[in-house]
Amino acid sequence: MRTFVGMLALLAPPLLAQAPAARFMYIYRDSLKRGADSAYRAIENDGAQICADLRCPNTYVALESLSGPHEAWWINTFASEADTARVARVYATNRELSDALGGVARRKAALIGSPRQGFARFRPDLSRGPAWSLTGARFVVVKISREHRRANGSAWAMGDSIVYMLRPVQTLQEATALARHDSALVYAVRPAWSMPSPDWVAADPDFWRGAPRPTPRVSPNREP
Repeated sequence: MRTFVGMLALLAPPLLAQAPAARFMYIYRDSLKRGADSAYRAIENDGAQICADLRCPNTYVALESLSGPHEAWWINTFASEADTARVARVYATNRELSDALGGVARRKAALIGSPRQGFARFRPDLSRGPAWSLTGARFVVVKISREHRRANGSAWAMGDSIVYMLRPVQTLQEATALARHDSALVYAVRPAWSMPSPDWVAADPDFWRGAPRPTPRVSPNREP
């Protein structure tokens, strides 16, 4: 979502075959300036509604930090390079969508620091525990480091050797306990800024009720 299309060139040579599990993760991070919260939220609410109305081609999740620096993240996962290319083609050919999202980026530019973004590969050799899934999750425990050591969670490595260790959980209590144990940070899933998959919605419909939905189109009245 947002600006990930231009990052496709960072991916390594194509995989031999498409796998159903996520193999790539695109992470986009905004750091909010002090006092920018209200204006930023309004802009991102508009951005999410744009994506719903103009049929954004991919599901993604938005996160907001509850500890550490105040950041907002968007995470997209892809099963293969073919999957990333499919989504990129939609953004490249849907001028209305790309122009509208460009307007969102310009509106919030003064409210944030320099965004951080990039593709990461799943590292099963560094991961421990359940397979990556946001189904049923309301929080994500996040640890970022350059240590390539096996740990609890799902590991995603950037090209610059930074590893994102992510653990989706359901409750704030669980997230807080894990973050304290692992010296990690807690992020909350923000439905209002996300494009959820049907699986996420089915598992927790009350939580995802706040996700944006396409605005109903009103047909013009026809003269008899």
